[in-house]
Amino acid sequence: MVYVMAVLHICAVLACILWLAHYFKVSLVEAIPVFVCVLVFVLYALAMVHHLSWIDGIAVAVLLLSGIWLFRRSKEERKGFFGECLDKMTCASFISAVFLLVVIAVCTSGKVVSWWDDINFWATDVKSLYFLDGFAGKYANVAPEFGDYPPGAQLIKWWFLHLDPYVFREGLAFVGYYMMNMAFMLPLLRKLKGRNVPMMILMAAVLWFLPSIAEVYGYNGFCADLTMACIYGGFLLAVTGVENLPKCAVSRDSVIERSSIFYYGRCALYLGVLVLIKSIGFVWALFGLIFMFLYLKCSAERRKPGGFLVTAAFPLLTGGSWMLFCLLMRRVTKTTATAVKYMTTDEYGISGYTREFAEAFLRAFVGSPLHKDKTVAVDLTPLSLYLCICLLVVLFYGIGKHIGLLRPRDRRGKMILGFTLISGAVFYVVIFVAHITIFATETQYLEASGMISSIERYGAPFTVGTLIFLAGIWLEGTEHLFDKPGFPGFVRKYGAYLCLILFVALTAGYQVGYYGLVGYRKDVQAKLAERAGMIGEDERQFLDRVIVLRTDNGTRVCYIRRGDAPRWVNNSYAGYEASPTSVVYKSVNLDDAPTDWMVQEIRASHAAYLYVEKTDADVGAVFDEITQEGAFVCGVLYRITDDGTGMKLTQMSQ
Repeated sequence: MVYVMAVLHICAVLACILWLAHYFKVSLVEAIPVFVCVLVFVLYALAMVHHLSWIDGIAVAVLLLSGIWLFRRSKEERKGFFGECLDKMTCASFISAVFLLVVIAVCTSGKVVSWWDDINFWATDVKSLYFLDGFAGKYANVAPEFGDYPPGAQLIKWWFLHLDPYVFREGLAFVGYYMMNMAFMLPLLRKLKGRNVPMMILMAAVLWFLPSIAEVYGYNGFCADLTMACIYGGFLLAVTGVENLPKCAVSRDSVIERSSIFYYGRCALYLGVLVLIKSIGFVWALFGLIFMFLYLKCSAERRKPGGFLVTAAFPLLTGGSWMLFCLLMRRVTKTTATAVKYMTTDEYGISGYTREFAEAFLRAFVGSPLHKDKTVAVDLTPLSLYLCICLLVVLFYGIGKHIGLLRPRDRRGKMILGFTLISGAVFYVVIFVAHITIFATETQYLEASGMISSIERYGAPFTVGTLIFLAGIWLEGTEHLFDKPGFPGFVRKYGAYLCLILFVALTAGYQVGYYGLVGYRKDVQAKLAERAGMIGEDERQFLDRVIVLRTDNGTRVCYIRRGDAPRWVNNSYAGYEASPTSVVYKSVNLDDAPTDWMVQEIRASHAAYLYVEKTDADVGAVFDEITQEGAFVCGVLYRITDDGTGMKLTQMSQ
């Protein structure tokens, strides 16, 4: 069944990208990220109505409609279509892309969840999607403190997870995560020519290792910042691709060109997905729109202003729909609530550690290498990487007569240089301001080691995204730079690619890239054992009780814990194991808890069930008054009945 599902969806995906490439006259590597965006929105709609599994029926429908479409073509049209498909599928760019994606699928499918942020939300939430077949009901999201985190990347992870409908396999979620990231980098392969196998393998490796120049978390966990970086970089490259698209009118009498539809449609889809990756995505969408507006203004190509407005409106629509859904479902994030309080009240102020944060930020920004392991050649700090990016733009502008996009006296080159300098500086300022406001209590960032991790992770959309963008400019615009009689034929053909390979080879983090692809396997059992060690006897008893609630779409449990010690780490690990059941933890000293106060605490949790772990306290004095059918018992699950004026607890059969 698993293999049948996989083959079904692979065939449907291939049919979709072939049709997109045929209709818009683009390469398959350009069609793949567009398809991924469309898939996200289809899954987003299905998740809203709790029917994600309907995607299987949609895949069947795609194949049937493709067959009908082909059947209705003439023999000559079918022959031409199949010939075009064969050409596109056998070109070097698509072969390299398939090689990369297959290697990722085979190598990363054995990964297990271990990163703290994944335990807190990313893995816990996608596990909920897997079992509930959609978004959780009101007050039932599994990570109450991260309720409004957007689901864009989660939906692609679910799509891969559901290929095995019988077992929740964490490795399939990693396959989905990495493939989504890589999809937006595949257009870098667009102009790869010939059938040179070593060059195709090296370029596939470049795509995998390029993010490791500036970011490491995405190789071991579901780091949403890296996904935003890949989409943001892909968007910048798509904006500058306006002159490269073919001009193919929909009909002889039509003034609408498919190239314009593809151009603005792709940009709109990218930004629409970007804001569904992480809440901060709207900032990068704003940067992207500013870049697009300035670039089109400087471009010689005449484009309809309505296209830009559609592009700008789409992320507002998708991001707004998610915010509305969160409002209706009462999903909120603690950082969102904190930010709102900063803006609307005087409850919070600037951190009292502002000077210490500034010193830590400066030390990390100037002197701390981005890689925890030593790089083979160049260990870049955040400042040196920022300067390197700026110097690359200056270099491109300086040799602009060989790079079509940055010709001398071309306003676009000056705009790209200015935008790169300013956007990077602005976002590093944003990161610092976030540390002295929203993250004011996160004192681990007072150390340079903690601050460099934060700069590296949250700065990824600028660093990695801009590197992807610059790599695209280089590969797209240097066709004639190496086409000189003095160069050997191989260099004339692959000179631009060899330069990119050399740059990545000198600056990439090989250790983290290798570990994320293969090296992790030696630590899988140790990580599983570490996770198991975080679940104590109290948590195990609780998990045994709540497993009966797994497929209930509106389930939240209020878990009353003894107030003898803080156990927030154990809470997160237990929450992951309990998913899709939502758990709200409350540490209470039950020797000193009035019944009326306890009722208000339970009511504030919006839970449908109550569980109290075993304790030596006199629980009867607290709960017997609201318990039906006998005295209250610890270690069992109770259903909560609450009409707003009175609460009753009914023991569930165990």
